Amino acid sequence: MESKVADLDLPAAPSWERTPRRATLRSVAPSEFAGPPRRKRRGTKSPSPSEIAAAFEVLGAASVFYSMPDGILRSLARRLRTLRVPKGSLITSQGETGDCIFFIAEGRCQLAIERAAGHRVAVAVLAEGDFFGEAACVLNETHQTSAVALADCKLLALDRTSLFAVMSQSSPEIAQLSRLAQQRKATFAETTAQASWGVLLGEAPVVAIYSPKGGSGGTTVALNLVGALSRRYPGQVLLLDLDLPYNHAALLANLVPTTCLARAAQTPSEAFEEVLLSAVLYHAGGPMILPGALKPEEADLVTPELLARTISVLRRSFRYVIVDLGVALSETVLAVVDHVQHVVLVVTPEISAVKASADALEILVTLGVPPDEVSVLLNHRTAKPAVHRASLERMLGKPVDVEVLFDGSRPDEAALHGSILSLTDPKSEVTKGVEALARRLESSQPLAAIADGAASERVAQPAAADGIEDLS
Repeated sequence: MESKVADLDLPAAPSWERTPRRATLRSVAPSEFAGPPRRKRRGTKSPSPSEIAAAFEVLGAASVFYSMPDGILRSLARRLRTLRVPKGSLITSQGETGDCIFFIAEGRCQLAIERAAGHRVAVAVLAEGDFFGEAACVLNETHQTSAVALADCKLLALDRTSLFAVMSQSSPEIAQLSRLAQQRKATFAETTAQASWGVLLGEAPVVAIYSPKGGSGGTTVALNLVGALSRRYPGQVLLLDLDLPYNHAALLANLVPTTCLARAAQTPSEAFEEVLLSAVLYHAGGPMILPGALKPEEADLVTPELLARTISVLRRSFRYVIVDLGVALSETVLAVVDHVQHVVLVVTPEISAVKASADALEILVTLGVPPDEVSVLLNHRTAKPAVHRASLERMLGKPVDVEVLFDGSRPDEAALHGSILSLTDPKSEVTKGVEALARRLESSQPLAAIADGAASERVAQPAAADGIEDLS
């Protein structure tokens, strides 16, 4: 079920004032809210088959839930309660207790955190297929955010008792819901902190990671490059995962994606920035990740027009934008090339990979990418290369700029455990290679100035992740 947010107007209350990074809510008097919706009392009337089928479809579109067995989803669907929420209503209040997960069947909701009297920060805009309230339900915590209906909404509420009547508290699905709740808490806290830093001036450079041959390690390079840069600039380096149709960067970083770029395709222009930025995932080590699609069939929604709008927003919102392009020279790849300031060509020392890379390099130059804006990264995936470096450089007609030596089983083990080597293992060859690449990018791309003095002081110091010393 696709998320559709088209033709929905922003609410008259609450209102907000825009900043280039995030939307910040003005102070809203309690009288401006219609108040929390009145919940239906539990009755003896059972839902009709059509109502159960509709609820099943909503659950099947929600992250985490769509992977559950059909039998469990049907059992949950029979226990959902329908709430009709008018535009502008307060659904949940920050700091209050709750026990329900709310699934959005129709409409759009905004989650906001109140930092001080009169200052609210919007941290997410959710649409059909999304849900919220999972922390209160599965972690038994108070609500971290206040949820406001941006349009007339139809919500399906699943309370804690009904959830655990169907599923064991020790089940893998509940564990994943708990992990998602913790992940969202960290993301919202980071978003709120960033909103008080001041905003970036100018536009961030866009760096594309491209490999024309599958298995070259392009996603590993992209994810670890973001990790290396994020150690210097936590929360200000974003990975746009366009390795479509099967983009897995979020999963490799042990994050649970709930929405994606593709689902923002139909968002009206006045809400696009908020919807897009609310889809960004925050990793505890500092990296930010925006999945391109959650399902293979959503890849077709990522059009050149959507990418142009997206990159424009991301360049204003982050210090570096790293794009994992995957392997195919598709329309998506060509659209991104029009906006990049640097391309990293990932090559493995194999005959077929070198030949494909030479062809890709020629195409990139033909498309207008200056040769000096293309860096060649030689990634050794095996202990004994089939093509020596000198031969590879001769075939490419360009020298190797960065070399990543064979790293044994470390990349595979990191993928299995959901860790990023550049944040956790300073001795890894992948870490050493992406650190060299990060330094090369920093020396070739001028950084945007920081307006806020406190923000400048914070990002000027490299922030080492837990358990890893400064690698600079």
